[in-house]
Amino acid sequence: MPRSMALPFMGASIAFMLLALTVGIFRLMAQSGTGPVVLGDLFALHPLLMVFGFIGGIIVTERIAGVELLPHTKQTRLSLAIPPVIFGGIAIETAGYLLGLAELRYVGAALLVVSSLLFLALLRSFLSIGRERVSVVFMIVSALALLLSSLLSAFSLPAGNVGFVMILLLFPVVFVLGERVELTSLATKRSSARFTPALLLVSVAVALFGLNSFFSVARATELALAAFAMVAITFAYFLAAEVSARSKSVVSPFQKYVASHVELAYVWGLAGSAFGVAYSLSPQFVLYDAFVHSFALGFIGLMFLAHGPIILPMVTRRQFDNARLSFVPLAVLVLALVVRIGSELALLYGGPGMLNLAVAASGWLVLVAVIAFFAEIVRGTRGGRR
Repeated sequence: MPRSMALPFMGASIAFMLLALTVGIFRLMAQSGTGPVVLGDLFALHPLLMVFGFIGGIIVTERIAGVELLPHTKQTRLSLAIPPVIFGGIAIETAGYLLGLAELRYVGAALLVVSSLLFLALLRSFLSIGRERVSVVFMIVSALALLLSSLLSAFSLPAGNVGFVMILLLFPVVFVLGERVELTSLATKRSSARFTPALLLVSVAVALFGLNSFFSVARATELALAAFAMVAITFAYFLAAEVSARSKSVVSPFQKYVASHVELAYVWGLAGSAFGVAYSLSPQFVLYDAFVHSFALGFIGLMFLAHGPIILPMVTRRQFDNARLSFVPLAVLVLALVVRIGSELALLYGGPGMLNLAVAASGWLVLVAVIAFFAEIVRGTRGGRR
């Protein structure tokens, strides 16, 4: 993909991320009683803005960067339309919700569906050029989660709907797992077929969470418990494979950086699964918030920190100086999660009201982690050759 096209796509993704992050910070302050209600109309749209606008934009831009490796067919040329279609879809759908116009909402969702189908077609084309088949199938399953999320978003918002919010989160989660299959298999020279059981588990989990969004409370609880258990087993399987791969190879400083982030991300994924089980058994907002953000910030956020130094320079055609990386963004992001979840749990069991300030501060810590990470990327790519 030409660099002139990649930069606007990346810029749009980051703009959606900053908008969603700002909305999340103000929502957290309002909910904890430490600030006024600012951007209140966007509070319920925060997960859609973050997943479709930011994560979806980043993922599809990164994948179509490989279009140059494919035969120049109509299908591969169409893939270049995916980012603008997904950005247009989430923008129109957001306007539909804000203005209370169902017609706009349906048009936006329809565009998101089209972008999901185009993304599926692109991923399928990777199978024809000999890419790691298991890793690509993981990504195809993630695109199916994106497609289902697009359909569901036309009729309701994900807040409070465990099935919907997990389908939304499983799009980036399963996609990242597919990338880890590819990278781990290359590093260990072992077949990716050993990840087939994990692929089956996470595929069934996507299906169960999809059904969960439609059933009554009792049946939905049973489905959610089974699905969270499957997701937890998948994370444990990947964590064991990651630790085993690192123990059998010489680890450079950059590999140590990536492995530390990835392994901790799996731990947060396991924590999110445990909080999800707890919420399914005892629905309380604190537990809902804990499982959602363990997945969103703990797993997806740390994986972004791990893969960002690989993906961003590749998409922008710039070299990156790995010596510029540090563990500061990781430390700040983990601190934000621990402070947020720990303070909210303490408040649930009678902790002092001053902890509301800690909850509000955790949102700003996430922003600090993001700024620190992008500052490292900018410093590391400055002066790099194409």
